[in-house]
Amino acid sequence: MVQLESIVITHPYDEADSSVNHAQVFCFSISWYHGIHPCSHTSSFYGESYVELNIIEVSPELSLQLKFQTSKPQGLLFLAAGKNDYCIIELLSGNLRVRVNSGAGEQVLLSEQRLRMDDLDWHLVELYYVKNNLSLVIDKQYETTGQITGGMHNLHFQHGIYIAGHGGLDIPYLDGELPNFRGCMEDVVFNQREILVSLRSYPGFKKVYEVSLGCNDEFFAGEDEAINFFSSRSYVTFPEWRVQGEGLLEFALQTGTQQALLLFQSGREGDFVALEIVNGLLKARVGRSKSNTQLSSFSLISDNKWHVIQLKFTGRYLDLMVNEQGVRTLLPLQSQPFVSEGPLFVGGLDNRKGEEVKKLELASVSRKSARGISFKGCLRGLETNSEKRALKNALVSKDVAAGCKLQSNDHENPFVMTTENLLQSEVPLSTTVPKAGKPFLHHASSYFLSLNNLEVQEGGRALLEQRHMNVDVASEDLGIHPSQILFKIEEMPLHGFLRIDVSPAQRMEEAFTMLDLGQGKVWYVHDGSEEPRDFFTFSVSSKNKKEMPLYLQGHVPYVFNITVLPVNDPPVLKLPEGNLLLVFENSKKRLTPNIIHVSDPDTDSLGLSFSVLGNFNSDAGFLENTNGPGKAINGFTQGDLRDGNIFYVHRGHRNSRILLRASDGELVSNTVVLRLVAVPWDFEVAVRTGVVVQQGGTVLITQGNLSVEVNGEPHEMETRYAITHPPQFGQIQRQGSRDEWKQVSTFSQRSIDRGRVQYHSTFQELQLENVTDHFKFKVNIEGKISEELTFPITVHWLKFILLKNVPLEVRKIGRQLLNSDHLQAVTEGVDVTQRELHFKLLTPPKKGKLLVGNKVLKTNSVFSQQNIADSKISYEPQERPREDTQDTFRFLIVAKHIESKDYTFRINFEADKTRIIVTNRGLFVKEGGGKLITKSELFAQTLDNQTFQYKITKSPQHGKLKLVNFSDPLGSRDNITAFTDQDIVGERLMYVHDDSETQHDEFLLVASATGPGQEGVVRHLDTEHLSTEIKVAISVDLKNDEKPVRVVDKVFHVVRNGQRLLTLADLCYHDPDSDFDDGQLLYTRRGIPNGDLVRATDLSQKLYQFRQEDLREGRVLFRHRGADSARFVLFVTDGVHYTSSLLEVSVSDPYVQIANNTGLVVQRGEDSSLTTTNLSVTTNQDVRTDHEIEFYMLQPPKHGRVLVNHSVSHSFSQHDLKQGHVIYRHDGGGNSDVFNLTVKVKEIYIDVGIYVRMYSESHQHRTQILLIKTLVVEEGKPVKLSRGRLQAVHEDNIPSEAMFTVRIPPMHGYLRKSLPEEGSLGADAKSPLIFTQQDIDDGDILYVQTAPDQQQDRFFLEVVNGFQAVNGIEILVDIVPKRIPLEVQNFTVQEGGSKALLEDYLKIPNKYFEGVDCEFVLLKPPKHGYVRNSNFPRVKLMKFTRKQVENELIYYVHDDSEELLDNFTIFANSSELGKQSLPRTLFVTVESINDEAPVITTNKILQVWANSVTEITRDDLCAEDEDSSPQDLTYWVTPPSNGYLALQSFPGRSIQNFTQAQINKGQLVFVHTGAMSGGFNFQVTDGLNFAPRQIFSITARTLTLSLEVNRGLSIFPVRRVIQCATGPVLLALFYVFFGKLEG
Repeated sequence: MVQLESIVITHPYDEADSSVNHAQVFCFSISWYHGIHPCSHTSSFYGESYVELNIIEVSPELSLQLKFQTSKPQGLLFLAAGKNDYCIIELLSGNLRVRVNSGAGEQVLLSEQRLRMDDLDWHLVELYYVKNNLSLVIDKQYETTGQITGGMHNLHFQHGIYIAGHGGLDIPYLDGELPNFRGCMEDVVFNQREILVSLRSYPGFKKVYEVSLGCNDEFFAGEDEAINFFSSRSYVTFPEWRVQGEGLLEFALQTGTQQALLLFQSGREGDFVALEIVNGLLKARVGRSKSNTQLSSFSLISDNKWHVIQLKFTGRYLDLMVNEQGVRTLLPLQSQPFVSEGPLFVGGLDNRKGEEVKKLELASVSRKSARGISFKGCLRGLETNSEKRALKNALVSKDVAAGCKLQSNDHENPFVMTTENLLQSEVPLSTTVPKAGKPFLHHASSYFLSLNNLEVQEGGRALLEQRHMNVDVASEDLGIHPSQILFKIEEMPLHGFLRIDVSPAQRMEEAFTMLDLGQGKVWYVHDGSEEPRDFFTFSVSSKNKKEMPLYLQGHVPYVFNITVLPVNDPPVLKLPEGNLLLVFENSKKRLTPNIIHVSDPDTDSLGLSFSVLGNFNSDAGFLENTNGPGKAINGFTQGDLRDGNIFYVHRGHRNSRILLRASDGELVSNTVVLRLVAVPWDFEVAVRTGVVVQQGGTVLITQGNLSVEVNGEPHEMETRYAITHPPQFGQIQRQGSRDEWKQVSTFSQRSIDRGRVQYHSTFQELQLENVTDHFKFKVNIEGKISEELTFPITVHWLKFILLKNVPLEVRKIGRQLLNSDHLQAVTEGVDVTQRELHFKLLTPPKKGKLLVGNKVLKTNSVFSQQNIADSKISYEPQERPREDTQDTFRFLIVAKHIESKDYTFRINFEADKTRIIVTNRGLFVKEGGGKLITKSELFAQTLDNQTFQYKITKSPQHGKLKLVNFSDPLGSRDNITAFTDQDIVGERLMYVHDDSETQHDEFLLVASATGPGQEGVVRHLDTEHLSTEIKVAISVDLKNDEKPVRVVDKVFHVVRNGQRLLTLADLCYHDPDSDFDDGQLLYTRRGIPNGDLVRATDLSQKLYQFRQEDLREGRVLFRHRGADSARFVLFVTDGVHYTSSLLEVSVSDPYVQIANNTGLVVQRGEDSSLTTTNLSVTTNQDVRTDHEIEFYMLQPPKHGRVLVNHSVSHSFSQHDLKQGHVIYRHDGGGNSDVFNLTVKVKEIYIDVGIYVRMYSESHQHRTQILLIKTLVVEEGKPVKLSRGRLQAVHEDNIPSEAMFTVRIPPMHGYLRKSLPEEGSLGADAKSPLIFTQQDIDDGDILYVQTAPDQQQDRFFLEVVNGFQAVNGIEILVDIVPKRIPLEVQNFTVQEGGSKALLEDYLKIPNKYFEGVDCEFVLLKPPKHGYVRNSNFPRVKLMKFTRKQVENELIYYVHDDSEELLDNFTIFANSSELGKQSLPRTLFVTVESINDEAPVITTNKILQVWANSVTEITRDDLCAEDEDSSPQDLTYWVTPPSNGYLALQSFPGRSIQNFTQAQINKGQLVFVHTGAMSGGFNFQVTDGLNFAPRQIFSITARTLTLSLEVNRGLSIFPVRRVIQCATGPVLLALFYVFFGKLEG
């Protein structure tokens, strides 16, 4: 037998509960079960449960511990609620979120996203708030911290503490739809107060709503486990049964209930679907738009047997099926489908939904009360739209259990009350149960006691019988009589008492026997309270002296549950403030719940109403509702009273009475009489504090600033304020109905109370003095007007403060950021954000551009302080400064439309002495001439006079550069590639033009500094960067140096004794000089043996000279006279050069000849144009226009027509041919055609035949490229271009007819044929320019890869099928490299830190090496660090694998030295492929950490003259820091004892700190005053670290002057003598006590 020990532990609850006897709770410990805390306080929360602690908590700190388990991802765990302060712990999507506000803003902590807490495991949450630090610890492992800014604040929680729900608390910071927690909690300790130590409610202090002891089985129920509904208030809500026009619901049930609501789903606009049991039959109802459809089953289901139910409805039908027997009804037509809304209620309803549903006239729901309508029985296999719903999906549950007994009645609790379910019942005992309800006892005696709930009416009594408490003990086995089985009461009921008619001894012991139960001696009497349940705890023992089993020894406590059936009590009406109500004469008085109070615990307050039974002095006044002002009412609701809508309006006699009574719809309350007495009144302005506002801002005038009291107390009469003198610097405004603010001269107290009156500051200028504003007003209440009063307004005027205006130092070309260290403005008096604080540019800089982003700022442009803080403002100089200079811009500050005075910002330029200054003015040279290049045209120099070497990177195209030596012509050199500064200065560099007809030339060079005295030695570009690229442009002045050249040279044909125009088709010259117009060439002819040249427009004028443009314009006419053949001389000149030629003239009879006749190619059934490219003629006749050449149809085509201008014509001209007006239109027949023409030129004819060839539509189709695949080739090897890689087909062609042409050859290889044929290779015998698809199919075409270190190549082809071409066929070639293509990326690491070598740093981008595991080998390890594996941190690696890099195991570790650069060289090696990469070097940039303290390297005694100003140099005082610059080393000093320190620029101003940079620049001086010996203490810091404090000593000596020679000056009389007073005459010696005096 399992041994069970009984332990009694007493827990002090708290101050409010210290005297309560119920503090004793029972805890159990089982020797065989481990891991359960013996006295943990576990409670179950069912989705609407919560615990409220009505206390006011004020504390500077907060601590909370709680444990919970749940399967729900959402829910409120904890709430400490104040007016503004709060602490909220909630579940969101399975993670924990904490929100804390101490008055300075909300701080949010989130648990790790991977840490899910909706897994039905116990989780421990700890929250601590100490000294503004917030810490969240989960399961003792995961910690999240945060900090609350704004200083120390006490946490004020005025609204109390809540567990698992907020109890309807309406406060703004609560999320409206945050559900209550559903699950189990234990050990909730807030600020050392245990919340769940007792589950008893204490009015006014603690409220426990629907919480039970232990962790209930239902939270662990499986999907297929049945749900047991065992009380008249049972129900479960599930997520919405989603219905949009159609829905299906299936389940099985077992019940004996005759009438109950089974299911209810609400929809939009009052629609609903309900399933209820009525008289043992199932009834379905669908409510739509005021129409109800009902459907009843014919099978009785209230027989305690299982029945399978299916409810289905569509837009037209409603189907109900019970055990495969179905009924159907037609639904009325609706314009909109049914759409569900809200949760699905199963088994019953909650109170709020019950109030709604009782108005729907359901048969199972009484119109008087929706209570006690729940289904009793079992339900399983619930599915909505084929989706399973089980207890684990429930949102809220009440009085249900997991699992069902096969047999039960209406009054039985559906499970046996054992130790197991004792720990899960609704008992306020604190204990812990095993997960998933593991039983404590595993033998038959575990089930010796059967308990069934007792039901009693509210305020009534009920007999406790053996059917409620029954001990199932075999008396014959144990020898026990029922009178010997004793029930001892451990805790009495809370809401009633037990009346026991037994012996006085037993009554004293509060005990009764089993026999007393059978004889009806035990009664429970309810006290009439509204609590829905009660209970008492008891133990069972035996008075038999024999040894009894453990469960009959009285050690185990049990709980007996009592269900209270509610009774509707009448409302109770009270007048809390008495029955006398004072009102002001002729005014209104609001009636509130404080004046008229009604209470009805069993009715929702919204369901209560009031009736006015009589107003005995109706002429004295009446009641009105604000919704109907001026109209007397006889009744109103509790809602109207609560919302402040009910007023008593006084209009006559001073005394009156009103009789009132309340009703809940069924019962009425007592009647009360409210006496009303009107009193005279007067008023005064009680509050007139004034307001404070920032300039340009607004401030609400509230009730706390301005209000009026009547007879010394607040009132509700209409109060109006009339402004008699408006404010000077602003406006009084009121908010209108559309939320707009308008200036007003009057406003009401009601507007003030609603926050609709404000003062708006409108003065937009700088106010130099702190002047105040005000307005004057009078008050008007019911016609009574006050005297004029003043309302003060304090304005915080805006003041601008320019905190920083530090010049920008520009040392290099390019943009320089202007940040908050240079320019920073703030405001005083008015809060202005950096985004609202603007700078207006008055005059822009002259030597550069001021930019915001990439936009140039101009006059009146605006930028903000936020732009400066975000580094968006920059200055870009126009050119690199050649000397130290300065630029400025003027601006003013603008905020809230207020402008400051103007300021100037300076930009200091510091010339870069090493910057290259380039002179490049270009060259001007005559065609074919030369030009010496001097220093004024091309030169590079620096301010420190470095010498330069010039290397030509691109030579001139139309000339050459040469070095000339005039003294030694043999020493000249042509086509040079480099020259020096001395070549330019010595005028030895020359450009010589090549005499071509080009107007422009250029050459490129790189000028590199070689340093003074190092001519010819070019510095390394990577280290010095003193080089620049120069492009020298050359302009060429062309000269006329070319002779005209004949470009048309042919015989001129003319008709015998006839004439003909001489045109450019017969004679034409061209002048190669590019700037000459050929039309200006002048022709001069000599004598013509067989004719003359005359002007075409005047035949009598002979032409001996004409220009080429005359030939072009048809102005020259040749007239024949004489021999049939002759030649004559023509001289042609461009004005400078002459040339001559002969023009041969051939004379014959008139003729017409066919110049070309190509025929036509036309698509079958289509058109084709006939133009001069197909057909043209020549003639020797004088033809002036194309219209003179005519074509006539001699024989028309057989298979088509010839159209001219889109119509059939039998003639056309050469002009029509040129214009494309002649078309051949094929009629679809035949494969060829022909038509004959006669050509007529004047009177000469010639016949010609035009042949037409047809092609089908398929020939027009382009060749189809069926296959293009990328070629893959090993570097340096060939690969075949096979049919599987490239295939082109045409339906009417064979492979040998598909001709490929290489349009763009490959760059890194070439194409060739393996069996070359004649004519198939290019000129280089490598690139096959043309090949066929048959060559590809035969494998004869090869791509040969040649160029090393390439990864991809491509070439482009064109394929032709005889008629159509396909262009742009791109063939890609992937080249598998010989070496592994390793790419590296430099990275940055902190000093002394480490950095993972990621895949981005060691990348092998080639896809053919993906997945290849290779080794990385260090050729040269890092100098200032090492490479390690994170799994073996102390081992320095020389190689590692690619997979280790992918897993981020390989790290570079810096050695913490002060070196800021490091590098290491690496290569990749793959033994699998037998390949390696080239070595690559990774450069590491080290971010310096300021971890070194400054070191004083020099501290000498300073020797000064008395009362002198002496410079302190770095030879006197010097500090150094390995990781800080002199600018960052600051000296903090005490005032010197014998003088003071100052800067040279301000020697009269004492300073207390200075930098090493100021010492180095000679800016620090010591001014001696006072004692001769002294000094100062100093300490050097770099901002983080400090050097030890030291003393700097200063000694002074007096400067003494001694007159050493004074011999006088001799002057002779009557002579003018001038003698200099030299050393021997006057000599003053300066004695220097501390060394030689210099200067």
